[in-house]
Amino acid sequence: MNDVIVAIRPRAMGDVVLTTPAFRSLALGSPDADLHVVTDARFAPLVEGLPWVRHVWKVERTDASTRAIVAGLRQYRVRAAVDFFGNTRSAVIARGSGARMVHGYDLRGRKHFYTATVPRELRIEGDHREHASAVHLRLALAAGGAKTSLTPEVAVLPAARAEAQRLLASVGVLEPERTVGLVAAGSWATKMWPLSNSIVLARELGEAGHPVLLITGPGEESLAARLSLRVPAVRVLPPCDVAALAAVIHSLRAVIGTDSGPRHLAAAFGVPSFSWFGPTHPDTWNPPGEAHGYWRTSLPCRGCDRTSCPHWNCLPGLAGAEGARLVLAHLERHGR
Repeated sequence: MNDVIVAIRPRAMGDVVLTTPAFRSLALGSPDADLHVVTDARFAPLVEGLPWVRHVWKVERTDASTRAIVAGLRQYRVRAAVDFFGNTRSAVIARGSGARMVHGYDLRGRKHFYTATVPRELRIEGDHREHASAVHLRLALAAGGAKTSLTPEVAVLPAARAEAQRLLASVGVLEPERTVGLVAAGSWATKMWPLSNSIVLARELGEAGHPVLLITGPGEESLAARLSLRVPAVRVLPPCDVAALAAVIHSLRAVIGTDSGPRHLAAAFGVPSFSWFGPTHPDTWNPPGEAHGYWRTSLPCRGCDRTSCPHWNCLPGLAGAEGARLVLAHLERHGR
């Protein structure tokens, strides 16, 4: 039986995608060991088909699930465990795996779980930050990983491709390679464009000959209804699991909108994208490469990382008409 390297990254979707270069680094750095990945059950399809991942442990947010995974891992000869998340549950899994070396970030309250740590953030002069993928890759290298690119990698299985075709056909998207995916919502209210701006953008895209597919998640039905009411030509992706969502995005011309998990999936597939930034920083979250454009507020408080704000005007200040002009110009240069 080979030794095992355990990589832990429970959530969220975009963060799991951005950690795949670090997973790849660990696999390349220990070719004589098997790479096991621990992630949320709903995100497991993103990594299950990758050739250098031997096994995926599907964790739920319960103590019973945590205990079961720890017990399962202890049946293997775990050489190293690397915690790319850093909350109590992921740290317990890393430490409880029985690994000879346990690597994680130097976070207050959790660093005692690890035998070796690296800083979560590096000090960079001026208005610059380390990319999220580079942060995880730095931890992987410290744990014995090999140098690799920051390009994320996600698997799309045949069953997911078939489901994506069915979903798209059900809402009248017959030419996905011409269709632009629009993400109008987001996990933080402060990093979303006002809905009125997304409506302007959707109209401009349609008038320019770009069919629009609105991509939403659980709890965003009201937003989808309001946008499609004002722009009837917009198609709305039906509810689906992460595997089908990845396959849908893989087939699109581009993904535009809130910086989010779907945009990071687009980058993994080489699908062009465009986003806007207010409280979050493009150095950290914008995918590398000219195919992934962005528009950023000029306010001095930008990049604050606040999930709520009493004077929120960074993204409302980025007008819908100007955003549409920038998006259309980007699609001219980089659309599939």
